[in-house]
Amino acid sequence: MTTVPQRIILAGLLAALAACGVPRPVDSPLTPDGGRLYTAADIAKMQVATAWDVMRHIGVYNLTPAVDGRDARATTRRGHNSLLLSSADEPVMLLDGVRFDDPGILRQISASSIAELRIYNGIEATVRQGTNSGAGLVDIRTKSAPDSA
Repeated sequence: MTTVPQRIILAGLLAALAACGVPRPVDSPLTPDGGRLYTAADIAKMQVATAWDVMRHIGVYNLTPAVDGRDARATTRRGHNSLLLSSADEPVMLLDGVRFDDPGILRQISASSIAELRIYNGIEATVRQGTNSGAGLVDIRTKSAPDSA
């Protein structure tokens, strides 16, 4: 039988364990173009080291590290797409306007070098990148990128 102080300690321990559950996505307000914008200041507040860590902190996609010589994967959190394509659940990823297929590259991009990161849902991504982007779009602009105004 437990005493009252032991019950209080046990209840506190269980509450602490529950608080350490699955990270909740970090949302930023929608921008007029339909995306979610994370600025360099937002990213600095996250206190993370790489773009991979930023994406995990934001929580929009499930990131799976590379294993057995295969590329890393970034898939939607909403479940599998109804399309029968191997990449239908993976977002299109752009770095300074250049598309890349291996999300493992995110581990090589310093979080402090990111000027802004925009995430578009499937509909907005399709408008911007075409029908092959139904799982969304991740557009990363670094501080060293030339202005595209």
